[in-house]
Amino acid sequence: MTMTDKLPRVAQVTARLRTTVFALLESPRADHIRAVRLLREVLGTANDLVGRPFCSPEDLERRRARQAEASETVPIKREPAPVMLYFDGKDHRTKKKMEDILRAREVPYKVLDVTDDEATRSWATTAAHSEEFPLLFIAGEPVGSLHELTHLDVNGTLKKRVFG
Repeated sequence: MTMTDKLPRVAQVTARLRTTVFALLESPRADHIRAVRLLREVLGTANDLVGRPFCSPEDLERRRARQAEASETVPIKREPAPVMLYFDGKDHRTKKKMEDILRAREVPYKVLDVTDDEATRSWATTAAHSEEFPLLFIAGEPVGSLHELTHLDVNGTLKKRVFG
């Protein structure tokens, strides 16, 4: 059983069309007619220029095998969720500890100083249900303070929440 046999019906029809057109382009039939020979040369050149979508069945099998192999070996890199550390300019020691945890797990983050921004301070404390800063948010959802961040880190969900 070939890889083409395992494909959905539409992909099988497409594969057959690609190989049939290639066979027609490579066929020596009617080469004695100059117009047919020139047309095949032009279409063959165009096929080469666009990456040879029309190819032999063997070549198509090799391409699909390489594609399947590549998709198995290359992990999908996901973009991390935005991580924001809201800071009010007071508790530098806790902020440093939180940053150390984030750096240790290679979590990209931004620090937002809300000392002079009453609207953002109010929003952050309301959303996090906490009056203490610094506060951590992942993808707009409140995590909380150092205690909650440490808990996420210890049970392994920090990286899952950030990187999926």
